[in-house]
Amino acid sequence: MLQKLRLAVVGLGRVSKSHLPAVRELAHKVELVALVTRDEDKLRQEAEQWEGVKTYTSYDDAVNDPDIDAFLLLLPHDIHAEYSNKVLRAGKHVLVEKPMAMNVQEAEEMALASEENGATLMIGQSRRFFSPVMESIKRVRANEIGGLININALLLAHMDKPATDWWKDESKIGGFIIPLWGSHILDYIVWAYDKMPLSVYAQGHSNNPNWSGEDEVAISLNFGEGQMANVLMSFNAGARPTDEEGLTGKRIWSTQNSIYERYLIGTNGMMQLKDEYELLMNGEKQDECDRTNSNFTWQLEEFADAIREGREPLASGREIIRVMKVIDACFESMRTHQVVPIQS
Repeated sequence: MLQKLRLAVVGLGRVSKSHLPAVRELAHKVELVALVTRDEDKLRQEAEQWEGVKTYTSYDDAVNDPDIDAFLLLLPHDIHAEYSNKVLRAGKHVLVEKPMAMNVQEAEEMALASEENGATLMIGQSRRFFSPVMESIKRVRANEIGGLININALLLAHMDKPATDWWKDESKIGGFIIPLWGSHILDYIVWAYDKMPLSVYAQGHSNNPNWSGEDEVAISLNFGEGQMANVLMSFNAGARPTDEEGLTGKRIWSTQNSIYERYLIGTNGMMQLKDEYELLMNGEKQDECDRTNSNFTWQLEEFADAIREGREPLASGREIIRVMKVIDACFESMRTHQVVPIQS
């Protein structure tokens, strides 16, 4: 019988509610050994749901625990690199939420720490792990719409207040809509083309006083050889109800309440992804999946299987450096109002 991956979950905020059910569902492959957070109330409440789980308010103590093989890091973006590197340098494996880091320099340090210490580093590009998304990539690779020449992605949603306080601070989040949602869309585009764009032009603006980062963005990517991609994202697509302070209102943070589409145009056809849940080719449905959190289960299973099999996981640290290069170029283009070349 194969030994289970002994896992620690670090951070018990909003996103943990998606990851922890995946840990439970994979009980035949993954054992939750420890929960780690400085919030003692959250720690106690969550620990009551798990038999025999250790609890830590000190991250260093958890890293030094010999009973832990791997860490699932669910933390603010600005500490992804610091916390990942500490684990990787201890020779332990890391699955860290997206975006990988605050910039490509941090991302490269993380990948190097992984390689130098023989530890697996995977990035939580969770929206890869839906069957229609996987199927779309399979069909691109098989040239079922001919050669890929354009990807157009559209996200129109309405968010009035951030889901957590640290999202308000650009220095902790590294922007706003680009790291929160653009990291998924840009990852998909680079994954589909399986190469880096040659250049990026991006425009972005912040329209809501409840945060400092960009909430309206347009990005154009040039892949050369007649290949391109375009991304339009908005968190302002809806009326903003207000109270006497003019700040509160209905917050929509679900693509079930938004428009989220991707159109992949080839030399001999077109595919459409409606959210991550439905794939159409030339207007006919090809694949569909339920609107559940099963993608987090698939993602964690890929992490555990890659470690067990001694292979690189899908969305490895080394692979996602490509996405970080594109994100960095987007922000540079927004600052300079220039087309920014990207080094492959």
